[in-house]
Amino acid sequence: MTPIASDQSAAITLCADGALLGDAGNVAGAIACYAQAVQMAPSLLELYLILANAQQLAGRPLDARATLRRALRSADRVDAANDFTLGKALVDAGAGADAVGCFRRVRTEHPRDVVAVSALAAALRDAQQPDDAWTEASTALSMAPEDPVVLLTAALIRHDLSDPAGALEFCNRSLAIRPDAGNALVTRGYLRHLLGDETGAWIDFESRPLPEPSTPTPRWRGEALDGKSLVVIGEQGVGDQFQFLRFVHHPSLSAASRVIVACQPDAVPLLRASGYNAVPRAETVFADYYVPMLSLPLLLGVNGDWPGAGSTYIAVPGVQREPDLRAPRVGLVWAGNPEHRNDAARSLAPSLVHSLLHTHPRVQFVSLQHGVPAAELPQGIAEHHDAGDWLATARELCTLDLLITVDTGIAHLAGALGMSVWLLVPHVPDWRWGASGSRTPWYPSMRLFRQPARGDWSRVLTNVSAALSGAVLSAR
Repeated sequence: MTPIASDQSAAITLCADGALLGDAGNVAGAIACYAQAVQMAPSLLELYLILANAQQLAGRPLDARATLRRALRSADRVDAANDFTLGKALVDAGAGADAVGCFRRVRTEHPRDVVAVSALAAALRDAQQPDDAWTEASTALSMAPEDPVVLLTAALIRHDLSDPAGALEFCNRSLAIRPDAGNALVTRGYLRHLLGDETGAWIDFESRPLPEPSTPTPRWRGEALDGKSLVVIGEQGVGDQFQFLRFVHHPSLSAASRVIVACQPDAVPLLRASGYNAVPRAETVFADYYVPMLSLPLLLGVNGDWPGAGSTYIAVPGVQREPDLRAPRVGLVWAGNPEHRNDAARSLAPSLVHSLLHTHPRVQFVSLQHGVPAAELPQGIAEHHDAGDWLATARELCTLDLLITVDTGIAHLAGALGMSVWLLVPHVPDWRWGASGSRTPWYPSMRLFRQPARGDWSRVLTNVSAALSGAVLSAR
């Protein structure tokens, strides 16, 4: 037996040991075994896939992406099937841009395989290349014009090409063939929001994966809550929870004897300080009913412009802003969570904020950017705060005159606090910001600065700089 074969055999055995540890609940031990197996036999693609899958299941998506990227460099891929398998794993891990090369090779070997063509189109979309993606999608459509997956891929690409009406048409064609496809229904919900059909959008959103309580509790569907208790389960990102928290103040919920908000653990101290009965989502709660938080607009028959919560529905007691007329304090956040699939489109490189910092020497810029070492901050930052939880972040926000931020959770918190916030919006906006305009009904204190073209953050920052000059002058 050659040394290579011996290493591969030992790695496979180690991988089997990892599987036993995983079955016994020792996830960390299993991952360690899989990682060691990869080190022993770095040419075996299967080992990378097993390790990445375990990392994904353990809630470590960035580690999974790193593992699969190593596989791109080091693993043997002897045929198109290997390339397709690795490409699909990259897409599932939120690294679709890295899968482009894999799917190009599959496409070259199988030019008439519509699955390969459609997969390449989707990967190019993830790589922020919608024009090239549309070329491949058009080919796939010519090959399989009634394939619901191809039609949905086409819809997503038309959306990225700033054509929501065209995207909706392809989405409807996909749903006509497969009417119960949850991902297509949710996609149509996003498109309906952008096109102004909020009622239809909320109906489509009900096809998303819905959270459920850990106890057998009936779902609330609008029944009278007098004397009953209700747990509102937060879902998706923390920004969504801050955004939809307003609906807890609706009279239909206020009639309940008790309303519990189950949210992300690091948001619990903030919501409790603000007067909400908040618990971590994983905590077992006994109540008469439960409701997913993002289902409330449909059940209550309201939209983002519902005024019942007022302009401020999160408050931090005991914090007062002492005005400093000499130096306005402006917070900055230039990047979102790197685990977010669309983070590349919504985040800025730190170098892009340099001109903003140096154009306004009278402004005291405060970084609230999470996860950046002080040594890597752009020059011109006066203070840096990387708070541990959302209560500390809210207290810091209350010391500011203005927050300038990309589309991430802190923007929703600032809006819920009723503070002045300027949001930097990509050319293809998230559904909640609509297709145009500088204002949003969700947050009266928010101003939107939109990219005029895909990737054009320079123009956005030029407009922000001009507006900031006007704001500073008017404050004198």
